[in-house]
Parts: sequence; C-alpha cells; structure tokens
Amino acid sequence: VKGAGGPNDSSVTLHVRAAGGLTLLLLGDLEPPAQRGLLPSAAGLPGVDVLKVAHHGSGFQDAGLLDGVRPRLALISCGADNPYGHPAPRTVEALRAAGARVLRTDTDGAIAVTGAGKELRAVGRSGGEG
Repeated sequence: VKGAGGPNDSSVTLHVRAAGGLTLLLLGDLEPPAQRGLLPSAAGLPGVDVLKVAHHGSGFQDAGLLDGVRPRLALISCGADNPYGHPAPRTVEALRAAGARVLRTDTDGAIAVTGAGKELRAVGRSGGEG
C-alpha cells in the first residue's frame, strides 16, 4: 500500500465478499497513511457490512476511509482496561456518526456475526444483539 511504513502497516488487510452478499473490511493494525492508501479502492465500494477497526480502535484512524466505507457494524478487538486506552472515544464516536453499530470485545466479549443484508446480526458474549 502506497504510504505504508512500519510494522503495523505490514499487517494483513482483507476485503471479503462472502456468500449471500456479506462484505467485510478487515484492517489489521494499519496506520492512517496506509488506510488512506485504500481510499481509491474504498471509493468504489457502496459500503461494507462489517468493518474490523484498525489497531484496536486507536485514535489513529483515517476519517476519509471510515466515511468512504460506511460500515453497518464496526468491530473493535481490545482488552479490558488495556494501558493504551483503546478504543479511543473519538474513534467510537466517528464510527457511530458514520452510522455504524459499534461492538467491542472489552465490553461485549467474543462477537459472532451472522446473516447478510437485512438479516445481518451481531451478538456479543454479553448477550447484546443488533
């Protein structure tokens, strides 16, 4: 990815189109310059159903990418009370402002995503569904 550098930008990033029309964008630990490198591809997407938010929901997110992919569900993998303060409140707020339902492993536990289209559901171990 143009503009990428450092070990976080070497993480695996996937855009998945699954059976039934489900679309996922899994951003690994990409930093904003590498996220911006995805913008030409993201601009052609009508949106994604599920976004695995980069770098545990750190404050280092590219707002243009978040706005471009407009996820229905945003998943943040982070440990409870981690010393980095992940996820960053501004990241969670930006995702919600873009219309995403945000689920976090620190508060929702393990998360399962099922279905596609109008049948898309996510359930956290804590029992929350949407």
